Amino acid sequence: MNESQTVALTSLTAELLQQGIDVLTLGVGEPDFDTPEHIKQAGISAIQQERTKYTATDGLLDLRQSISTWLQQNYGADYRHDEIIITNGAKQAVAQAIFAVCDPGDEVIIPKPYWASYPEQVKLAGAVPVMLDASPGDLKISAASLKQAITNKTRLVLLNSPANPSGAVYRKDELEDFVEVAAQSGIYILADEVYDQILFDNNKFTSLSSFRKIKDQLLYVNGVSKSFAMTGWRIGFLAATGEIVQAVKKYQGHTTSNASTISQYAAIEAFKGEKSFLRDRKAAFQKRRDYVVDRLRAMPGITCIKPDGAFYAFPDVSAYYNHDVGISTSMQLCSYLLKNSNVAIVPGSAFGMDNHVRISYAASMHTLQRALDRIEIGLSILQKEY
Repeated sequence: MNESQTVALTSLTAELLQQGIDVLTLGVGEPDFDTPEHIKQAGISAIQQERTKYTATDGLLDLRQSISTWLQQNYGADYRHDEIIITNGAKQAVAQAIFAVCDPGDEVIIPKPYWASYPEQVKLAGAVPVMLDASPGDLKISAASLKQAITNKTRLVLLNSPANPSGAVYRKDELEDFVEVAAQSGIYILADEVYDQILFDNNKFTSLSSFRKIKDQLLYVNGVSKSFAMTGWRIGFLAATGEIVQAVKKYQGHTTSNASTISQYAAIEAFKGEKSFLRDRKAAFQKRRDYVVDRLRAMPGITCIKPDGAFYAFPDVSAYYNHDVGISTSMQLCSYLLKNSNVAIVPGSAFGMDNHVRISYAASMHTLQRALDRIEIGLSILQKEY
């Protein structure tokens, strides 16, 4: 496994903050909103009612039934409660799903750009990551490119929509083509849809869980972290066929056992309770997205695709790379902006695309305005230097 490429930047950011320097951080992959009050109260009530003991390894029955109902209502997906397992965050669900279906030497296709943990989780399973370049026009792969990448060793493809770091969202017709490729080839699809409630421009989200044709080949991952602003509660889930869920349950039973009992009760309220806050927060994210993308596109040499979901912009900043001033990678550019402009962002190399950086707009408009002012000034100074 490789250590996180951003450890050094994170350490430097912490050091600058400890020195009292006003560092603006746009690298965090979590909503800046608070967990909704009614969800917090459900967790508090669980503590007060002494609901603090172990649960079954696969989670509270009420939570699994709530998720089953939620998937049916939102996507017409058909998963029984025994086809769902609750995990310590969606990250654990992704890893354990990979472990369940992949043997050493199996190939796993990962579209690039990718979430940083995907390749390392594949390696942990002894499998081989196979990177598939996305189209530069929309940062998405096509069914044709996927079909061409499949070999007799291919076991799984990872699809993240809305995507981290690009914010790309696959349309219904694109997913239909992926489903046909999977059905013909027999490979598994892992659908990571943890940002599914953060979609812009009144577009309707299509979930891979709605395609019953490939239910036996689908590993569906979601959770409460992003949509419900519950990152620290650590609740995710995997929905899959009973055979796969049982394999994951065995693994989880010997590693972490059940997810936090208190958090599970809060998650029940998240799935069952009132959700009007989702609309308001989505509108706030869209306003921020429009501002950030417009500002970035106005900077000379920068190109940036407008994200359709999630809360990240992924601009191409390679116009500012120059060996003469010691900046030829995204890590070096991010280090420059951190040291000289006091803005922390994430290098694109962490996601497999070194010409880009990731900017999170899970921050207030005031913070975004100040940060982008600093980035613009920092880049203009850099440009003048060569």
